[in-house]
Amino acid sequence: MIVGALEDLGRYRGLFRSLDVLIDWLDANDPASLPLGSNPIEGENVFANVMDATTRRPEDAHYETHRRYMDLQIDLEGCEAFKVALGEQTLVEPYVEDDDFELVDAAGCIDGDLADGKFVIFMANEPHMPTLIYGDYGASPVHKICFKLILDEYFQD
Repeated sequence: MIVGALEDLGRYRGLFRSLDVLIDWLDANDPASLPLGSNPIEGENVFANVMDATTRRPEDAHYETHRRYMDLQIDLEGCEAFKVALGEQTLVEPYVEDDDFELVDAAGCIDGDLADGKFVIFMANEPHMPTLIYGDYGASPVHKICFKLILDEYFQD
């Protein structure tokens, strides 16, 4: 996991080809202008899933993992918390290759939030639980983007 201010994302240039594509795109585009749904940035290498969601309690969710993609998430309106699993995991729903998605549970975690213009990158195979209730606000709406960043080994030129 990498967490920081979106304005500092350029510090991570060179880590992954797909991240470099997104950094260049963000330098030239306003992510708030993207419509709801899936928005291609560079084919299957980088795309943005723009969504409206309602934050939830951790006990009502499971950790998700992906094998081919990393997630870079930001909140455009509202605010959410997230968790990243630590230690052993228990499989809840097996991996579905077409969706690049699996669900697990874990006992330990690290907590974070996307307040104040932060971003988070959840690495591939890193169990994460996004869209959680932030602070004492209770369930609330959030308008967010999950940028999908393909791993270098799957990057298509």
